[in-house]
Amino acid sequence: PGRAGSSQPGLRRFALTVRRLAPAAAVLAALAGCAGHQAPSSNSTGNAASTIHNLGAVPIPSPPTAQATPTADAHRFQLVAIGDSVQANLPGTGAVIQASGPLYNVPTTGVRPPDHVTGTITIAVSQATTPLTIKAGDFTSRDEKGKIVSLAPTGAPAVTVTPGHRATLTLTGTFHQGAAQVTWRHNGKVMVIWDFTIELD
Repeated sequence: PGRAGSSQPGLRRFALTVRRLAPAAAVLAALAGCAGHQAPSSNSTGNAASTIHNLGAVPIPSPPTAQATPTADAHRFQLVAIGDSVQANLPGTGAVIQASGPLYNVPTTGVRPPDHVTGTITIAVSQATTPLTIKAGDFTSRDEKGKIVSLAPTGAPAVTVTPGHRATLTLTGTFHQGAAQVTWRHNGKVMVIWDFTIELD
């Protein structure tokens, strides 16, 4: 270190150089800032309108079409949920058949949950191409353990549906809690199996 009051030519020259270069550095910085920001395009409004127009042109998906009714015939049966309809193609005729239910009431008194209930299954037949007879004996039921559930007709034991009309057949059975199914056979061949669950708790 030098003595107090002694001259240091190198430091003075460095300070003078910094002072001379400062204005030039400021000008360069300003120019750089201007170069980094482009002026707004005169066509920005048009671009925005074009973008909005293109967004509006995006197609809106159409709702899914209804699922086709499954078809059953002598070579292929259908396993569906209770309530579903099936198009049955039979020798010389055809119709749409639907099983719904079982409709049952859980008792509010006695053992809870109850051991069993009496349920009603409704078989509806429509859109027949020629007269078609449906009999109670064409339907059987089993529970999830493979035990047969006896079905008895409520009313007529058979119904005949004709073109342009609808016919219903009602069956009752005693069902226990758990899964079960109703099977329809035509001329001994399985056509449709409807699956359902009984809940008693």
